[in-house]
Amino acid sequence: MTRWKNKFFAGITLLFWILLILVFLNRHETPNLLKDPAFSGVAQVNGRPINRAEFENELRYVKNVYRAKKDTLNPGKIIWLKTHTLNEMIRDELLIQEAKKLKVKLNREEVEKTLEDMRKDEPPESTETYLKLQGMTVNDWEKKVKNSLLIKKLIEQVVDSKVKVQEEELLEYFESHPEEFLKGEQIRALHIMVETETEARKLLTQLTRDKGDFKELARRNSRGPEGARGGDLGYFEKGQMPVEFDVLFDLKLNVVSEVILTPYGRHIFKVIDKRPKRKMNFSESKKKITRKMIRERQASAFKDWLLGIKNKADIKINYEALEQIN
Repeated sequence: MTRWKNKFFAGITLLFWILLILVFLNRHETPNLLKDPAFSGVAQVNGRPINRAEFENELRYVKNVYRAKKDTLNPGKIIWLKTHTLNEMIRDELLIQEAKKLKVKLNREEVEKTLEDMRKDEPPESTETYLKLQGMTVNDWEKKVKNSLLIKKLIEQVVDSKVKVQEEELLEYFESHPEEFLKGEQIRALHIMVETETEARKLLTQLTRDKGDFKELARRNSRGPEGARGGDLGYFEKGQMPVEFDVLFDLKLNVVSEVILTPYGRHIFKVIDKRPKRKMNFSESKKKITRKMIRERQASAFKDWLLGIKNKADIKINYEALEQIN
């Protein structure tokens, strides 16, 4: 009975793998199963093998990313991660092959600049330690970066550059989605941030009793980055600042607030202007609509283009090898 159960559940697991991979690949036909006992890899993409070591390294990296987010890696999540990782690798391999086919190439300068930008914020030993923790070598990391840049360049040239929107489409969207172009009430405030209650109380006395100049006191005392500008935060809406600052919307113009406590320190404010809620005009909404429509059309065009590449590809999955990898 136990042996029968094991065979039954093994069959269910294999079926589950096939269904998951079909969903991720978005294909209508079953990818060919690799039956060659001499082949120990997990997949082939147009004849190019994805070997077991390559897959295990990538899976280890993905698992570490999830662990860093404090996600629990239960058996169901591990199956999902294995499926997701394989499909990402298949997708990337298809795109790299497409880039070669279309003769899309990276120049040395753009690769070196990207690697340099990624390295410059961290000392070399920190990068190496991080990569070691992720189970990657420096060469693995550089190859990953190069492949990402190549794929990005391919998508920009073949898909993104061909997506356009017309002026009349922007106007039509603006007129049919008025709820998206309402600007909430805005206030403009001056701000002083200090560390201790004693400092805050002293400054509050200078501002209220002694009628001190708020901007000057902000320049001399505030620890906030806007202190150099006299504490000017510019205009903002409710919800754009820490929740403790929402009380400022009830503050009258040119009145100094009480001391407000947040995890960052003690704060004093003075509201110097208010703008009522209003509807944005087409001119100021145009850039936002363009970004939204371009992004949506690029995503849709990429999905269709990638599906076309997948449907022409010869993709073979070794499900039994996948099951053996923990």
